[in-house]
Amino acid sequence: MKKDYRLYELNDEEFEDFVVRLCLRWLGQGVTPFATGKDGGRDGKFHGKANCFPSAVGAHEGHFVLQAKHVAAPNMSCSDNEFERLLKNEHQKIKRLIEDGICEHYIVFTNRKLTGGADKKLIKQLMQLGLKSAAIIGVERLHLALEDDPALRESLPNKEDKSPFRFEPDDLVEVIGAFHDYTKSDDGDGFDSAHDFEKISLKTEKNKLNGLSKTYYEEIIINDSMPYFHRIEAFLKNPRNDAFRDLYHDAADELKQKILVNRSKFETFDDVFAFLYEAVQKQRTALRGKRRLITILLHYMYSNCDIGSKRAAEKPLNADT
Repeated sequence: MKKDYRLYELNDEEFEDFVVRLCLRWLGQGVTPFATGKDGGRDGKFHGKANCFPSAVGAHEGHFVLQAKHVAAPNMSCSDNEFERLLKNEHQKIKRLIEDGICEHYIVFTNRKLTGGADKKLIKQLMQLGLKSAAIIGVERLHLALEDDPALRESLPNKEDKSPFRFEPDDLVEVIGAFHDYTKSDDGDGFDSAHDFEKISLKTEKNKLNGLSKTYYEEIIINDSMPYFHRIEAFLKNPRNDAFRDLYHDAADELKQKILVNRSKFETFDDVFAFLYEAVQKQRTALRGKRRLITILLHYMYSNCDIGSKRAAEKPLNADT
């Protein structure tokens, strides 16, 4: 079984750094690291003859533009509509670079899975812009490069990470801060401990499926967190909070997938909550006076089925709970 180098655990800057290190090998020492351009996009660059890309005997020469498209979740694909939209959003910029004479070869690096069908379709669209060559380097090719190069493997920032998985808590921290301000505003009524939770009360089967103990659910989620759930729901539905709702769903989607993949590393889902709390609360300065909201928001995610398995089919095959 091939090793998973967990590139989805890297943040965007770490992934860009990894791509630059790879391009130093494939293209040469003249690679310019990723920098923000006038349009807000981040490109890496190279000008000259490549060392060995696409091969040693047929190396390209000219102006190269490099793009890194990282996704903080496993099992994503280049066949996803979202990825095609990301590339199409680059088309106008690529045309301008071609017109300026500084883009002949365009290479996209992504930690998504690349299928043959998606490869042909997306490359065809890029070539129609007037490029001399275009390439999409998916996670399979990146893993091969890591297997072949011990020094490149050693450069990965998560190679010795002992935690079950890594995730970026920044989005959650922003949502928690905004929700904390919301609770102090006049946008709604106060917390209602008598709120009817029947519609969001979890089935015993779901807690059993996820390995959440009855004690944790009844004494912590029901007693301590549920009285706040209707305010979170109101906060997320308020049109003025659209940006924070998007951050919430981005964070929830990342966590759901990473928990699913790594669930077997935790004995119970109680332990998952404890791990997530510790990871988020490390941003103590930003969360001063707000840390109690961390568990409330995580419990809301679980109760709202944004994280945790809802059905047996979602349970990882190697999970032991």
